[in-house]
Amino acid sequence: MSPPLVSIVLPCYNASEYVESAVQRLLAQQDVDLEIIVVDDASTDGTRGIIKRLAEKEDRVHAVLLTRNGGVAAAREAAVDAATGTYVWFVDADDSWPEDSASALAAAALEHGADVVCAGATVHAEGRPDRPVGTLPDEPVLTGAEALRELLVGGITGHLWNKLFRRDLLGRITFTRIRQHSDQAMVAQSLVEADRVAILPRSVYTYRLREGSVIRSGSKRADSLRQLGDVMASCVARVDARELRGKHYLYYRARFSTLSRLKDATSGAYTEHERSALVKEIRGQMSLRQLGALVRRGDATRTAIYTMGWLTPRAYELVLDRAGGRL
Repeated sequence: MSPPLVSIVLPCYNASEYVESAVQRLLAQQDVDLEIIVVDDASTDGTRGIIKRLAEKEDRVHAVLLTRNGGVAAAREAAVDAATGTYVWFVDADDSWPEDSASALAAAALEHGADVVCAGATVHAEGRPDRPVGTLPDEPVLTGAEALRELLVGGITGHLWNKLFRRDLLGRITFTRIRQHSDQAMVAQSLVEADRVAILPRSVYTYRLREGSVIRSGSKRADSLRQLGDVMASCVARVDARELRGKHYLYYRARFSTLSRLKDATSGAYTEHERSALVKEIRGQMSLRQLGALVRRGDATRTAIYTMGWLTPRAYELVLDRAGGRL
């Protein structure tokens, strides 16, 4: 049999509530030849048994059963190693997607000869209107370097699930082993490796925001954010080392790296000594050049937050608390 066009990667850890429904909905994808690689990352609930049963029942479902919990990046790497499709689409078990998402992504890749396809996505939160994830560039095709620049300024987001990747390209990246933000590290590396990146201006995925998944959950992200920062700097330098002093990278450092680290440091997840050390480290890396990059982008909200965090961190913490951790 010839290999499928799309391999769908579904990493799972203690996902017994969602995995069977997710697989059935993926099997219902229309007008595309596909396989589904379901990875159990050493779950402690019934996930592994469900995955084995699904793989035994359906030829298009393949189980990868890890004996040791290594995190989502390791699970995705194991799935890509097992995949045979020309393209790879990453999804999560507790989210949803239209029935033609895989075919639409694949059609865009084939039409433009793209190594990566970046599409739209939607955020769904209970009791709130659905909203789009980010704002895509207007151009239908970008070079990898242009797409990386869009990632830096937020035109392309760091999520995996609204993107399609040529499988052989993924063999040239490092699946960065960090507990948070490994998606963004993979996206950045993939864009550097890509010759052509297609833009698909429609939503192919709905991310379901569940209670407690974002708002100051107590998760310590300092190490992950440091390692992500190293990956991003390396990617930018591979394209053009001069860009490390440029406005796009400075804007990224300010809007994402610095402000995410400051939010994490003041989240209540650390001891007072740890918090003070982290805030001191972060403030020591803040600069007028980063602030100027925010101003030049017309990003008034982040300019105000950045200034407050730099000059008066205690006031920043109070404002963050009153905003419920949503700054």
